Amino acid sequence: MAELPQKIEVSCPECGQTQRESENFISTVCRGCGAYFKSSHAPVHARKKVKRAGIKKRELTCADCGAVQMVAEEAQSSSCLECGRHLELGHRVIEGEHLGNLVLEGELTIGPKGNFGGSKARAARIVLQGRASGFLQAAEWLRVEGQANLRSGASGEVLEVRPGASLESKDNLLFRSGQIDGELRCRTAQFSGPLKVGPAGKIIAEQIVFSELTVEEGGRIQAQGEARMKVEPIVAQEVLPADGEITST
Repeated sequence: MAELPQKIEVSCPECGQTQRESENFISTVCRGCGAYFKSSHAPVHARKKVKRAGIKKRELTCADCGAVQMVAEEAQSSSCLECGRHLELGHRVIEGEHLGNLVLEGELTIGPKGNFGGSKARAARIVLQGRASGFLQAAEWLRVEGQANLRSGASGEVLEVRPGASLESKDNLLFRSGQIDGELRCRTAQFSGPLKVGPAGKIIAEQIVFSELTVEEGGRIQAQGEARMKVEPIVAQEVLPADGEITST
């Protein structure tokens, strides 16, 4: 017959009450105060805490109120703890007509036959291949890859027009920097930082503003009003009637 484990007397570390437990016990509950405590005689491996894999998180800034919070990297949606705004964290592809507004912390793609018909769309990154009736705001970059058209303009960090692509905007474009390797036609192109026009790049606008300009051989800038350098913060001004053109030499 197997030998039964002996009983030992243990004391609760919270209230000091003593009680009898099996000599092999690992943890128990005090019968006096209800506190949970572990045995000081248990093997080290039995008392060792299990280290759980931590959930990887990333920083998220609400597009509406600017509040910063931490969310799981794999999360597809969240709610702002400050203003309650529902935030989509994944990606969205528009292949047809989309009429509602969008706020994405991921990437928005407007396909060749897609049209964003809402009043405003904000995303970290925007790939524009089709049309947008509403205003586009790109926190990181807006990349034009097809024959694209904007009616209400756009703003953001970086504007890229890829080789062979074209963008026509009926309103102003306001970005921190620009890389134009295709064709850009707009009312006003304003860059608070550097503007670079590649060898196949072309810009035609009523007004072009930049703090630094690089035009590679073959690239062209044509300002129907004016093209000027401005270091201080950009403020849209009335377009001048004179014609002008800047080309590489």
